[in-house]
Amino acid sequence: MPDQWTPPSQRRRGIDFTALGVPAGRYVLPDVTDFLVGPTGTQDGAARINAYLSGSATLDSLQPTEVAFIRDHFLQAAEEQRQKCVAYFETKVPRRYAGAQPTAIAAAWAQSVVTNPDDTRSLLIVGPTGTGKTHYAYSVLRAVAETGRTTGWAAYTAADLYARLRPRTGRDSEAEFENIADTDVLFIDDLGAAKLTEWTEEVTYRLINHRYEQCRPGIFTSNVPPQQLRDALGERIASRLTEMCERVALKGDDRRKGMAA
Repeated sequence: MPDQWTPPSQRRRGIDFTALGVPAGRYVLPDVTDFLVGPTGTQDGAARINAYLSGSATLDSLQPTEVAFIRDHFLQAAEEQRQKCVAYFETKVPRRYAGAQPTAIAAAWAQSVVTNPDDTRSLLIVGPTGTGKTHYAYSVLRAVAETGRTTGWAAYTAADLYARLRPRTGRDSEAEFENIADTDVLFIDDLGAAKLTEWTEEVTYRLINHRYEQCRPGIFTSNVPPQQLRDALGERIASRLTEMCERVALKGDDRRKGMAA
């Protein structure tokens, strides 16, 4: 007899999305009556599908047509969820960056974020003005959206972030800080561009330190050369960014000058 009782809900097998070839996620279960109206649908097959979905049978107990029915349902649900996430991204980001397309590296980082966020290092994207840091960062956020996983994200320029968090009458700046600090993926653009004051340094330190301690991934861009981060942001902030981030260095001329010409 087992030493410890396990609730039935925990004894049931989960749906093996990997074996089905479906991205992991939370989906509505298929309606088995839809299987019965198909050309290969049988009562026995419906019973086997129900047994699998309830966790009392394994995937290999199903016939190929039954596995295909389940797989097709979840693939369609995954695609619908992906489209919703991408549409949300495209309506929430600045219009200039709505079409940013991720690289393979950005897609790999995004996949790591949605599957194992606690062990995914943040990105620090550095380079001179006009080398495409902001565009690259938004392409990474698109990659997160394209996973189809519901992942909260927020994007601010450093200047907008400080304006949002500056104390003022009728607004709970501390509650606002907590909402931003706890976002699943946080993107801060132009870190180090604003004039460093005692208040901006303290706000930035609290934000970076919170995400450092809670192992929450983020995306940060900066025009400041890495060796000058301590002067621009302060020792405490630069030290944490160095430890928590993978550095992405972009090089080249200012693209905006070329467009203006």
